[in-house]
Amino acid sequence: MAAILVVSSERYSGKSSITVGIAIELEERGFAVGYMKPVGSYPIRVKNERVDEDAYFVSEALGLKDQFADLSPYFLTWETLGRYMRKKPGEPQSKVLNSFKRLAEGRDLMLLEGAQNFVHGKILGLSSLEVSKLLDAKVLLLDTFNDELTVDRILSARDYFGDGFLGAVVNWVPERRMPFARNQLPRFLSEHGIKVIGSIQTDRVLRSISVNDLSAGLNGEIICASDKGEELIESMMVGAMGQEQALRLFRKQANKVVITGGDRSDIQMAALQTPTKCLILTGDHRPSPLVLGQAEEIGVPIIMVKYDTATSVEMVEAAIGHQKVHSPKKIERLRKFIREELDLDLMLEEVGLPPSSAV
Repeated sequence: MAAILVVSSERYSGKSSITVGIAIELEERGFAVGYMKPVGSYPIRVKNERVDEDAYFVSEALGLKDQFADLSPYFLTWETLGRYMRKKPGEPQSKVLNSFKRLAEGRDLMLLEGAQNFVHGKILGLSSLEVSKLLDAKVLLLDTFNDELTVDRILSARDYFGDGFLGAVVNWVPERRMPFARNQLPRFLSEHGIKVIGSIQTDRVLRSISVNDLSAGLNGEIICASDKGEELIESMMVGAMGQEQALRLFRKQANKVVITGGDRSDIQMAALQTPTKCLILTGDHRPSPLVLGQAEEIGVPIIMVKYDTATSVEMVEAAIGHQKVHSPKKIERLRKFIREELDLDLMLEEVGLPPSSAV
């Protein structure tokens, strides 16, 4: 049985998404794949049990029947940090090792998801380095592409993890940088003994957010076309101009959310005449019956929020692009990139597994 720990140097890198995509591809090759996230950050309750949000998403996507307490044994949040500073909870490494052994039973490969960054979990003795050594897992770095930092981060990760470093996947690469990511970067890193498993280009759909998730993030209320809650939003526009100017601008952008004051019926109607996925009405103002009826008829959800427009814009900007790939549509799209861009045979070779379980 082999194990791979997927780590990143920053949040919102796509670890859960990549893990799911790789797992599904390997399962289609005949491998029995398990999963674990030793240190979670976003605990939720499911059937009166606590589980990390990402761990729950992965378990649902892969159809896992493992116990939540094994999938995500520890949570490191602001609340738990204070408790751990006062008293360390038992023997975290022993607990994680025992959970790992249960999860690994009957599996060919365990995919482990790292915490927010390399050092997160150190207070429990469960930093990425400590987890990789404890569970004898090879480390795969998922790096969000950065013009100035990607090369240095990959080199630093190799030095940090040493012989346990498997290689790197570079994520969210702008189209203009793909030739560099596919050619010059792998050649350079190869000279330093580092393998690049692949690079994935930035994709607007993968970085989009659903209407339902956006509404939840804004503590908003969807007041019409709620059946369109899984529609994906790729961009944002703010309606703070005249109606004619708004029409011209709104026509230039598809799959967008338009944010405007709840009392701006002219802007709202202009948005509904263009390819708009959702309206966000600020200031807790209910739209006119005309706007509400038109939106319901053409299937454009309206989200009412209590915040002012400036605050709403800041919140939406933070959400778009930092959204998790937690939808079947996104998973299928990600799998396409994994099949085309990642060298899974090389990854398997690095952990001592054949290209398929039948070999």
